[in-house]
Amino acid sequence: MNKSHWLALIVIVTVSCLTSSKASDGKKDYFVFLTTGKSTAGVAPEDIQKKQAAHLENFGRLAKLGSLTAAGPCSDPGKVTRGIVVINAESIADAETLFGPDPYVSEGYMKTELHGYQTVAGKLELVSEVTSMEQSVIVILSQADKWPTEPLQVKSLEAKLTAMAKELFEAKKLGFAGLFNSQSNNSSKRVAVMLFRGKELEPIQSILESQELVKNGMVQFTAFKQYMAKGAIPD
Repeated sequence: MNKSHWLALIVIVTVSCLTSSKASDGKKDYFVFLTTGKSTAGVAPEDIQKKQAAHLENFGRLAKLGSLTAAGPCSDPGKVTRGIVVINAESIADAETLFGPDPYVSEGYMKTELHGYQTVAGKLELVSEVTSMEQSVIVILSQADKWPTEPLQVKSLEAKLTAMAKELFEAKKLGFAGLFNSQSNNSSKRVAVMLFRGKELEPIQSILESQELVKNGMVQFTAFKQYMAKGAIPD
C-alpha cells in the first residue's frame, strides 16, 4: 500500500470522523502493526484494486464507528512492517474482528500484530482536517539478549524505559511513546514504540544507541520512516 493510497485513506477517515464520535467509555486503544503476509504475485491487477478498495473502505468504516485513532504507512527496509494503526476496542479479540472485512488481512496478504499499551510520553491526536502526510521516524524497541525473566526485574526495566521516554520527550526530541503490556495476540518480543519528529534517521539512531538500556544489551531497536497525517504527533 503506497503513500498515495494512505492519503486517500486519511481523507476517508477525516470525512467519516466529522460525523462520528470517539469510542465510548470502557474501551482501550490498541497499537497494531500491519506486517507482510503472503505474496500477491499471481493475483490479477483488477483483483488487487478490489482488495485495495475494500481495505480503504474498512478504515472508513472503523472511523465511522469511532474505533480509529491513527493510521499510516512505514518504510521498513526489511519489508516486514507495512503500516501502523491505532484502534479503540473493548478487548484484543474485539480489536481483531475490526479487520475482518479487510481482504488483505482476512486472506493473509497482511497480518495484524496487536498490542495493548500505555502512553508514557506525548500523545497521538486524531486530525479533523487533513491536507497532507508528514514524515516522522518510528522506533520499535524489543527485548534483547539480557532482557530479564523475573517479573520484578521486568517491572524495573519498564520503569527505566518510561523514564527514558519522558526524558526524550522533555528534550523536545520525542513526540509519542507507548509501552506495550501483556495484552497481545502474538508472541512478539516488541516492548515499546516511539515516534520521533523529523525526517533524519541517523541522529535518532545515535540518541538510542547512547541509552544505557541499549548499551547494556537489555533492549534493541529498529528505526525507519513513518508517515502520518500532519498534526497527528502534536508539536
